[in-house]
Amino acid sequence: MGSVEHTADPARDDEAETDSYGELETTQVRQDLKGINARRQVSRPRPGRRHEGGSRAASGGLAEGPTRYNANNVSPSQENPSSEAESDVRQERRGTRFAQREALWSITSLDRVRKCGRTTNGNVGDGLAAVVVNGSVAHWSGFCTCGSIWACPVCSAKIRATRADEIARAVAAHMTRDGGTAWMVTLTARHKKHHDLAPLFDAVANGWRKLMSGKAWAGDKKRGQIGERDRLGVRGNIRSMEVTYGTRNGWHPHLHVVLLLESEDPLELAKAIVRWDKTWRAWMKKAGFEPSQEHGVNWTKVTTPAEAGEYIAKVQEGKGHLGNEMARGDMKSGRLGTLAPFELLEYFRQTGDMAVVPIWQEYEKGTHRRRAITWSRGLRAQLLGDEAELSDEEVAAEEVGGETWAVLPAESLRAIRRVPGLQARILDAAENGGFIELVNLLTAYHLAYEVGPDAPKNPVPAAS
Repeated sequence: MGSVEHTADPARDDEAETDSYGELETTQVRQDLKGINARRQVSRPRPGRRHEGGSRAASGGLAEGPTRYNANNVSPSQENPSSEAESDVRQERRGTRFAQREALWSITSLDRVRKCGRTTNGNVGDGLAAVVVNGSVAHWSGFCTCGSIWACPVCSAKIRATRADEIARAVAAHMTRDGGTAWMVTLTARHKKHHDLAPLFDAVANGWRKLMSGKAWAGDKKRGQIGERDRLGVRGNIRSMEVTYGTRNGWHPHLHVVLLLESEDPLELAKAIVRWDKTWRAWMKKAGFEPSQEHGVNWTKVTTPAEAGEYIAKVQEGKGHLGNEMARGDMKSGRLGTLAPFELLEYFRQTGDMAVVPIWQEYEKGTHRRRAITWSRGLRAQLLGDEAELSDEEVAAEEVGGETWAVLPAESLRAIRRVPGLQARILDAAENGGFIELVNLLTAYHLAYEVGPDAPKNPVPAAS
């Protein structure tokens, strides 16, 4: 179940947001912000530590980290920041994801994605959202979430981090507790610039079903023939579909599979590798996407459970090469290379190149309502017991709770949307300088707010 979608205000539509960003960036605001930044450089409390000279309740400082990921700040391996450097990395990633989502609002073809982080859900109050602090991390409460693992940079990061954790724990149970082994298998198809995403996606998905069916895999009980599944000792598999876009060769959907084996016979494994490659190539050739000799089916043994979790559920943000490539070419030149989905979105955010829009909307259409991560039947229960399995929408909508420091009305939320990056910077202010710095930033932008029920009563002002 996703969050309830509640319109914040009848005037929330784009037509009511035509004011230029510059109208809020007055000379006085810039001076106020300059003062805030100067004070922050003089005395910036470390995340996870109290302000000097007072208790947490008295100072507005921040204590221990959160116990769960949340959609505003998720970053694998950064759940509990223990240093200022880690906090800076987490804030930078959150800022980028929020900025990408802001750019996405203007081009998405999905109504639910357009409302994500933008329209309130009624949980805080009619048309309200709140800044909530949980330990060393601040987050927003009261906004709708789309729960899209494919299209939303904020929800996707939270969902994939949660799935990576589940998969790592499951593979650990299989390998450590039960003594099994695991292999990572990548299956690819040949693709060209003119190929549409949907038929490529279908060919890869159907190719997997071809591998997992028939007598070669399951055997023939009537004739007493044992199939590859039993000879290999296959316990099950966890798989994900990844989609990238090449500015030269177009869409590239491919499968990542973690295959769990209860026992491992080298001869049977070798036979399976040969059969998978032969069957996969034959199917892809029939579909018109036969892979090259150096690609197709690639096997790598799993060495650590965390490796398997990252392999299946990795965040779709690419390898960080985009910054260098943007200066060398655009979408039409083909020099940007292969882009992960949110690299494509980041390129649009930074350049405004409208050539991205039809590509992105084809991606949304081609992946909408498709499953990104799938477990074979019964495997999750075997490895994780009766642990509740939340849907992507439920994971994205789940809030970690904490102390409500400020409640903002609809008019303030509309103003925040008109200033790029401000939604993330408000959270940064609460984390970096406590309640007093949050108030300073809201005041600098003339944003109306109500002091939350859990706000520090006597915050210590930042050093001047």
